[in-house]
Amino acid sequence: MKAICLLLFFTAVSRLLYCQEKMDEIENFGENSGNLRMFIHADTLTEKNVPLIVVLHGCTQNAKDVAQLTGWNKLADLNDFIVLYPQQKFTNNPQLCFNWFEENDQEKNKGENESIYEMISFMKTKYSIDTTRIYITGLSAGAAMSVIMSATYPETFKASAIFAGGAYKIASNPSDALRAMSGKINPNQKQLITWVKEQNPYYQGNYPELIIYQGKNDPVIASQNAQLLIDQWTGITKSDTIPDKIDTSYLGITDITRTEYTDSSEKTTLIFYEINNLGHRLLIKPGSKNDEGGQTGLFGVDKGFHSTYQTAKEFGILKEK
Repeated sequence: MKAICLLLFFTAVSRLLYCQEKMDEIENFGENSGNLRMFIHADTLTEKNVPLIVVLHGCTQNAKDVAQLTGWNKLADLNDFIVLYPQQKFTNNPQLCFNWFEENDQEKNKGENESIYEMISFMKTKYSIDTTRIYITGLSAGAAMSVIMSATYPETFKASAIFAGGAYKIASNPSDALRAMSGKINPNQKQLITWVKEQNPYYQGNYPELIIYQGKNDPVIASQNAQLLIDQWTGITKSDTIPDKIDTSYLGITDITRTEYTDSSEKTTLIFYEINNLGHRLLIKPGSKNDEGGQTGLFGVDKGFHSTYQTAKEFGILKEK
């Protein structure tokens, strides 16, 4: 009897792991002017009118890599939401980076950002998506593309989480991209705001809440880029430039400081996680509990803090109270 129970247990665990790994490719989702691939994880839904999370991988990664790194699929299965994974092609970028620094991919309704928007539009027509709960997140080049999407299609997203990214239009060619990443491009706030406003000059709605994660020891994306993005977003949302709340040693972790900015109505518009002793990696907390997951390695490090879970909590998409 004990052997049968163990067999059933391991069968259930294997099935759960299989479901978390399962991703389907959608080949025909629009004109796809940016020439991207599209993958989704949507096999364990039990409800209708669910949130949609768009997850963008970093350089040298693909959709499966970022799914394993972040653990978004596990949270999707536990909390009934869908995950969309755009994927870069080698023919677009040999390093598999999203081309956040190319003008054609930065402008609204062009290139890679248009392809990602088409993917979201496809999901709205094929699945029961709560259109007021669409979110986007990414790492590094994926973070920069998430900023592009948030700036060009602000009405689409409720919130965005940026892991080691930078301000919108901080670079417009590969040479500038390298300078920007190293912190050598420093436009003033007026210019940063103008770049965003030019994409939707008559837009009067809200911009998505921004959640920024930045390692202070990141050798790839200089930490100054986080401050430029803070300047840009507090400007475009007309928020306080001085933080309204600062939590040092957040959740008892001495390396993490959480800073919150609000607008004149006291609505939170930006949250900044600054992490000491962190390079170009995500904070991961491997394990089987609901607030654990992800994969350590080249892009993930265990500091007892699962940034994916925390992001989902900030998004407000966790079922648990």
